[in-house]
Amino acid sequence: TSTRTASAHDTMSHTCANAVKLVNSPIVTHQGAYRRAARHVRWVRASAEAGPGSTAEKLGVVIVDHGSRRKASNDLLEEFVRMYREETGRPIVELAHMELCEPGIDVAFSRCVEQGATLVAVSPFFLSPGRHWQEDIPALTAEAASKHPGVGYFVAAPLGLHPLMATIVESRLETCMAHLTTGGGKCDVCDGTKFGCKLVKGAASE
Repeated sequence: TSTRTASAHDTMSHTCANAVKLVNSPIVTHQGAYRRAARHVRWVRASAEAGPGSTAEKLGVVIVDHGSRRKASNDLLEEFVRMYREETGRPIVELAHMELCEPGIDVAFSRCVEQGATLVAVSPFFLSPGRHWQEDIPALTAEAASKHPGVGYFVAAPLGLHPLMATIVESRLETCMAHLTTGGGKCDVCDGTKFGCKLVKGAASE
């Protein structure tokens, strides 16, 4: 078991190291950077796992958000998980909500194990670190894992100050500016809603 765990750790470390090199390179400033990064990580992972005598763990991923009473908010996570699965090529990816609605982390964790995962990564779909990441999610994950002896797990970092966040913010701004100044279309978030960017030129004085 220790040999398998060490091998899995080496595989993930190798993948992460290469991904970090990529996102810190000039490629992240180009259009389609995310897709290129995803393809590179997928290639690194496949190369590592296909090596001679590889004993890498089979990884399952649980992407967890806070959870909401609004269906639209929960649907957004479902769409992201579908996108993530397609972009990365990972076969075992489940969504979870920390509270307020189902499925919870325990259900998502079990679904990963049922699909053959021997190591489960719980990835918080949160922007900043805080109590949920430091306390709540680890506690809920530990409880879920206790039902599956022999299955390893870890809680990954939230999105935080990842280099690609700057690219995402700039992309949103460019889309809004194009919509306001040249009649460009709305982004995927605003399209079909009454919300979104609206140009206001000065507030009326009382």
